Amino acid sequence: MFTTFWKNWVLQRHRWVPTIFTLPILYLLGWILAQPLIFFPGSLKPHDIALVGTVLTFLLFLISLPSWIKYRWHKIDPWHELGLVQSGFRLLVKDLFKGFFYSLFMLFVLVICFFIGGWFEWVGAFSLTKLLNAIFLGIGVGFAEELVFRGWLWGEMSHLFGCRKSVFIQAVIFSLAHIRFKLDILELITLLVGLFLLGLLLAIRRILDNGSLAGAIGLHGGLVGTWFFLNADLINISNNAPVWITGPGGANPNPIGGLVAILLLSLLLFFHRIAFAMARFPLSGARNASSSEAIP
Repeated sequence: MFTTFWKNWVLQRHRWVPTIFTLPILYLLGWILAQPLIFFPGSLKPHDIALVGTVLTFLLFLISLPSWIKYRWHKIDPWHELGLVQSGFRLLVKDLFKGFFYSLFMLFVLVICFFIGGWFEWVGAFSLTKLLNAIFLGIGVGFAEELVFRGWLWGEMSHLFGCRKSVFIQAVIFSLAHIRFKLDILELITLLVGLFLLGLLLAIRRILDNGSLAGAIGLHGGLVGTWFFLNADLINISNNAPVWITGPGGANPNPIGGLVAILLLSLLLFFHRIAFAMARFPLSGARNASSSEAIP
């Protein structure tokens, strides 16, 4: 009965409706499943319960993906279509570290800018706990967000709007999904621009890796995890550092919305301009590992 309902929901007449409402519905289900934790002795704090709900939402999302891709995309190998099993283990690891080294390069340029401006102080206090937290944070955020945005969402946008527009639409949605409403209008614009460019770069990383998500996961997770670790233990950024370098966010800035990151992302996109052109036609030979009808 549930399988029939799910199939009808995925294939309903207004094709955009499942795309818009599926994730909010799964989030609501995850939140509901997490609520009984309130009644356990020594119950978790509200934000911890919310985190459990988010994890449950992602698990429900993973469980639903095979049937979604089968009925909606008419594909029989969901994990291949999503870019998780495009290549052998050695190539996957190679792509993962290649993306990670791209993230280190970007953060190195950012730190150099802080150093030149005199807004940088080396602390060097190492903590194994925070290192492990940074690793798990990078892997968790990188895997989850890339599967959602460069895996499922990109494929869904191709399904709805075609190849030409999908790469830009997924980047727009990626940027809007990370919006901070407390920012002023100029800070909000720069953050959205930075996130949009990052969304394009992550998509191009997947194209360059012949459809594999590994490089995008390494790049995205490397940025998140390494920046967390640098701020937690190794460096101290002066409060006098200008917002055009630190990025918007006040006490918790996001460098991706700073001018340095925007210029760096723009340069990387320029140097990958051939792949960027191919991203407008991701189904026409841009990925050797896929057929002519495959999804990016």
